[in-house]
This record gives sequence, structure tokens and C-alpha cells, in this order.
Amino acid sequence: MFKDFIANASILVASFFIIGQWFKERPLHVDSPWPTKVFAGICFGLLGVLLMIFSIHVESDVIADLRHIPMVIAALQGGPIPAIIAGVFILCGRIGLFGASFAAFTSGGMMLLISVVCGFLAGRKGLTLLRFFGLNVFAMTGISIIILINLNQAGNLSKAPLVLTNQWLVSTGVGLLSVYIFLNIIRSHASIRKLQESEERYRHLIASSPDATLAISGRNIVFINDKGLKLLHAASPKDILNRPIVDFIHPSLLEKACRDWQSIKAGTLKSDLIEQRFLRLDGTTVEVELSVSPIVYQEEGAYLITIRDITARKNTEKKLQDALGKLQKLSDLDGLTGIPNRRKLDEYLLQAWNEGAAGESTLAFFLFDVDYFKYYNDHYGHLGGDEVLRVIAAVASGLLHEHGHFVARYGGEEFAAVLKNVSLQEAFHLAEEFRSRIERLALPHAQSKIAEHVTVSVGLTAIVPDTAGTPEQLVEYADKALYRAKAEGRNRVAVSFPDYDRES
Repeated sequence: MFKDFIANASILVASFFIIGQWFKERPLHVDSPWPTKVFAGICFGLLGVLLMIFSIHVESDVIADLRHIPMVIAALQGGPIPAIIAGVFILCGRIGLFGASFAAFTSGGMMLLISVVCGFLAGRKGLTLLRFFGLNVFAMTGISIIILINLNQAGNLSKAPLVLTNQWLVSTGVGLLSVYIFLNIIRSHASIRKLQESEERYRHLIASSPDATLAISGRNIVFINDKGLKLLHAASPKDILNRPIVDFIHPSLLEKACRDWQSIKAGTLKSDLIEQRFLRLDGTTVEVELSVSPIVYQEEGAYLITIRDITARKNTEKKLQDALGKLQKLSDLDGLTGIPNRRKLDEYLLQAWNEGAAGESTLAFFLFDVDYFKYYNDHYGHLGGDEVLRVIAAVASGLLHEHGHFVARYGGEEFAAVLKNVSLQEAFHLAEEFRSRIERLALPHAQSKIAEHVTVSVGLTAIVPDTAGTPEQLVEYADKALYRAKAEGRNRVAVSFPDYDRES
């Protein structure tokens, strides 16, 4: 008899796996809509009928099985409606399968009574092992009374202890096992459903995101939102999906992208605000900023990439950098003559001094100004004086730039030139050529005391810089040379450097 009960129990447990799948999309609980409760009552009732088909025949009209267990679970999980429907099906099945008899009506009636009482006792707390155990004891008590009555009616009450012992043991053990399995099926379906709902919400958020978003599994794109399609100039997802992400990375940055990708996977690179250049389907390029994060997509590991078009920002940055470059250049130039100013001269001279000291090469420097410039200003006006300074600057920069040298406005009517890697003789020839060109211009100067035209005086020096010295030494010697040129009659080049004086 125990083996027969185990066979009945096997059908019960196997059936719960099937019922669990039926309720995967329509979970049963006290607040479920009534169609779900009706469907559940029918399912549990049919399971009770199936268990009766494989029941244990104690007497010709007395049977024992586990048909009350689906009814108790229906009551605990769904409340009175599914429990009563299951009870009605079991009553009808008892009479339909074994005929109308005293035993059929008493056992069927008890099942209906148990379904009603369990349905209302179950409350709203749902199915648990402890609550099932309590209602199962109540149901088994009622069933035991009916079995005793029917066996007494059949005149074979001696079988009662064996039947009831086996039924109580199997009912309790298998019932708890069935509930455990059923609960795990329900919870598993609930977890999967929540995960699917969460993924669906996440997909909706991504789809409505203002940024382009795509998911990569392996090397291929497996998801892209509408913003991503627009960014890549794609007509539909099929133009993008299942294609390698590298198809959309600019060839010039492909190697960098591969290095970044490996670093992200290894966790050695911060996976947000990575700048890249993408290729669109029409061949145009777009500057983008990427943010990469690992996700689970369709139950597989993947990476979510958020893409922001930063082309406008890059263009703005370029314009700003160009403007800053121009501003920097303007800040380095003299407003009147357009050649470098004193600040730029100091920077360049320090750099040239350090280079000369490191390479032990000669550095030449000369100062020059317009002879009797104050008189020129007084006679021709400041506008005339400004024009002369512009002409002087143009001639000096034209000559010296041609030979790769540097010239700047030193202040007022004074100018300075820096000549790297030249001998004193070469520097002297350049200074003399410059003086001569100004003289040949024959710019009128009615107030000059040495000529009828504009002339310049030049003070030249040339030394090998020393790390212990400073560029001011060059300025000092050139200034001395310029003073000498003026003292000796102007319109000439004079030289001055340590331990040696010379004039042209």
C-alpha cells in the first residue's frame, strides 16, 4: 500500500511542474483576476481527478489518495474561488469515476467542505510550508473520519490503521515536498518576470535616452536605439545590428580603440568620457565621447556604450583655441610695427641664451634706433614718426627673417635683434647691410644733424653664453656699443663685448 501511495505522490509532484509552467505568465495569488482563479481551480481540480484515477482501492467502494493536496494549495495560493472550484471538480470526478454511492457522496461532500473551509481559513497571507502543514492536518482529519465511516459501512474497519498511517505519512511528507517545489517554481518565475520587466524598463529608458546607446556582445553590436541610428545615419537597426563595432571606428583611431577596449576589459582604464571618432554609413565622420559599462543582455554578458556627439563642442574648442592662439600671438606683437614686442624679446633671448650655453655656440645681439628721432617727431608729427618706425621694422624683419634671425621692438624708437649660431663678423655684416638699406631708402629728415635723410645707429655684441651668466649681459654690451655709435657720429655700427672694443 505504501508503494501505491508513493506512485500517487509521484504523479502529484510531476503535475506541479506542469502547473507551474501554466502559471508562468499568469501567477496565482489572492488578488489575481477571477479568470486566473477560475483557470487555477480547474487545473487543481483536474489534478485531483487524475490522482483519483490512480488511487488505492481499499475496498470496492473505498479509495485513498492525495487529491486533497491540490485543493489545499489552491486555497492557500488563490483563496476560496479556486479552492471551491477544485472541490466541485473532485466531487464530480468521484461520482463520475466510481459511481453514485454512499462512499462517493460522503467522500466527495467532505472534499467540498474541506475546500470551502480551507478557502476561507487561508486568508491573504499566501502559501508557506507552515500554513500548508496546518491546513493539511485539518484536511487529513476530515478525510480520516470519512475513511473510518466508509470502512465501517463496508464492514472492514480493521484496514483503517494501515490505510490512515500510510496516508498521513505520505500526505504530510509528499505534501510538504510538493509545496516546496511549487513555491520554488513560483519564485523562479517571479524572479525571471521581474528581470524581464526590469530589462524591458531599461530598454525603454535606453530607447528614450537623449544620447545614442548601443550594446556589444563579443565584438558585434546587438542593440542600438533610435538616437544611435540617427548618429550613424542608418535607416533601420538591420543596417547596424550584428556588425562589428570596429566597422564604425575611424581607421586613424582604430589602434587606440583596440588598446582602450582591452584596458577597459582589464579594468585598468576609466570607462567614461573616452573620446573617439566614428565613421557613419555615408562615409562622414563624427567626433564622439563614449561611456562604457558591463551589463547582462539577453542573459549574456555584454557592454553598454553611451555615445554623445561632441562635434559641435570640438569645433567650438578649436575655434576657441584658434582665438586664444591669435590672442597669444597678438599679445606677443607690438601694436604699431607688427613685429614681436619687448615681452616676446625677453622670452626668446632667454631661450637663445640657454641653447647657446648648452651648445657652446656664439649668440649675437644688437640694438638700433633712429638718429635724431625726437627732432623727426617734432617736425613731421607723431603720425610721421609712427610711419618711420613701421618702415624701419619692416626692413629689419625682412632682412633678418630671411636669414632665420629674430627682431623685436625694444621700446620707443629702439629695436633689437637676436642672431643665433653666427660669428661676430657675420653679425657685423648683417647689421651693416641693415644700416645701409635704411640709408638707401632716403626717407626725408630735415631736422637731422648728420644727413638729409633718416639714418640708424647700431650697437652690436656677440659672446658664447655661459650658464653662470644671464642674457642681460648681451643687452648691456649692445647698449654700450649703441652709445659708442652715437658718440662717434651716428649712422654707423659699433661693437662692444668683454675685453674688446671695436667700431666700424
